[in-house]
Amino acid sequence: MSDPTSGRPWSRGRYLTLLAVLLGLLLAVSFGSQWWLYRAVRGQLDEQMGERLLAVGTVVAGTIGWDGVLELSVAGPASPRYEEVRQRLREVASQNDLDALTVIDTDRRVLVSVGSLAEPGRVDPMLEFETVLSEVIVTGMPLSSPLTRIEAEGLADEFLKAGYAPVVDPEGTVVGAVVVEGGRQFFTVLKELRGRLLFSAGLGFLATIALAVVFFLTLRSLVKLEDSLRGTAALAAIGQIASVVAHEIKNPLAIIRSRSERVRRKIELGKEPAEILEWFDVIPQEVDRLNEIVTNYLSLARPERGTEGQCSVGAVAREITALVGPDLEKRGIQLDASQALDVEVRIGARSLKQILLNLVLNAADAIRPDTDSAGTGGVIRITTRSRSTRWVDVRVEDDGRGMTQEERSRILEPFFTTKATGSGLGLTLVHSLVQSTGGRLEIESQIGKGTVIGVVLPTRAAGGGESA
Repeated sequence: MSDPTSGRPWSRGRYLTLLAVLLGLLLAVSFGSQWWLYRAVRGQLDEQMGERLLAVGTVVAGTIGWDGVLELSVAGPASPRYEEVRQRLREVASQNDLDALTVIDTDRRVLVSVGSLAEPGRVDPMLEFETVLSEVIVTGMPLSSPLTRIEAEGLADEFLKAGYAPVVDPEGTVVGAVVVEGGRQFFTVLKELRGRLLFSAGLGFLATIALAVVFFLTLRSLVKLEDSLRGTAALAAIGQIASVVAHEIKNPLAIIRSRSERVRRKIELGKEPAEILEWFDVIPQEVDRLNEIVTNYLSLARPERGTEGQCSVGAVAREITALVGPDLEKRGIQLDASQALDVEVRIGARSLKQILLNLVLNAADAIRPDTDSAGTGGVIRITTRSRSTRWVDVRVEDDGRGMTQEERSRILEPFFTTKATGSGLGLTLVHSLVQSTGGRLEIESQIGKGTVIGVVLPTRAAGGGESA
């Protein structure tokens, strides 16, 4: 895998970072969903339990009546109705699976109870500071306490919830209340749900860890595969370079050998010096060609630092015109650099010369096949166009045959060429040099209309570290 923004292979550290992020997201989603489900179910149970407790309390309050509460408040257990009320509370508690069912007066003293630890006539410690009960006594409205989870000795991991139904006399005065405490069986459902959700979350955690291990092993295999592929690709590239170099060097060497043998033969035959020199002149030319081939490959491997130095585009363009213009004119091709202004760019003169010379010679090769029998050639123009105070566009335009869509998409690939004798490294070298300045290449081409290659370079005013 590679970084799509830079083309560089990802490091092992980035793989591990990605793994950690994915693991964290999976765990967050897993635990978050489990917690949300638990809270939702708990809220629904709390609401349903509250409604149920209040319904029971209201029925009991109506059964006892305000007069019964007053009688129990005065006589206590000695009241003739005490056992009758207590038996009724026992039946209701059993039928509704309640932990406790208690009748109290407004001072919170227990009048009669089933399941309460407080004795009649005393205040139940569990009710002494209950704020919801205080509100019921003051307002006369039935209310239930919120569902509460407590952790205390003997009551570890227990839930408490109670409903408070007021007992009101005919004048609307609260004379007591019925306290209904929810049964443990009901809360067992909530505890079981909580346990199952925790178990499910644990399984989700283990599954996430297992997935992370599989993901890590997969990524490690991909890294190894990528390293192997890069090594294979490097060997293939070396082999391809060696093949191309051998092919390009073999041709001039063959010419040099052939000419050397002919020169030797002419010397042995006693030919005139002028005739011998005519055959000898080709040998230095082929030596220069060999030197150019080797230099091009070395430049590709170790391109000049384009950011070192600065030069004038116009001056370099005029130098190239003087260098190759006459030869191009013999082929019917006009090289026009009149619109290449003297803009100072942040690149060495040698690098810019190498860039423009490659582009001009490529343009000339694109024009040459279209030359007709009358010798009519084409035009190559070197122009400049300012984009801002920091960037300038140096353009090489030709009116040659143009490129197909496939050729345009592959034109910067090493070894790709449309010429029978080309190495396919010229534009690769150009691209490397331009990138070293922070600039870029822009290519426009149409079949039958020609090609425009724009070289976007930083001006002298541009600072380092900025990309076009």
